[in-house]
Amino acid sequence: MHDLELPGHRGTVIDLRPTCDCGWASEHRFPTPAAAEEDWWRTHALPTAEAEPPSWLLVKSDVLREQVQEMISTRPEAALKLLAEVDAWHRPLTHEAVAAARARGASWADIGAALGTTRQAAHERFRTLG
Repeated sequence: MHDLELPGHRGTVIDLRPTCDCGWASEHRFPTPAAAEEDWWRTHALPTAEAEPPSWLLVKSDVLREQVQEMISTRPEAALKLLAEVDAWHRPLTHEAVAAARARGASWADIGAALGTTRQAAHERFRTLG
């Protein structure tokens, strides 16, 4: 068997059915182990990886948050100005991302999960976007 592994996901083929240690399992049996492995990559691993933000960008986000927290304790007025600037681009980008996700077929449950909220809360907040 080939190496079926992405960060946080390790795939295996059991009885010609691809499965993942995250709990995902294909409903189908395949004629060969290679076909099962390809299904794991195509239907589970790659879409899962594409749904996650790049780790380098998450690191930058963490650094920004830490620096703003430090600024709050030493220069709160400057922190407020910076946070107002972030809010000015954060909201429009969030709206763009929701509209793009809806245009690509994402459900309100998908959007709520990505934002860390419920389907209902996402719909209530963004329903005018699509």
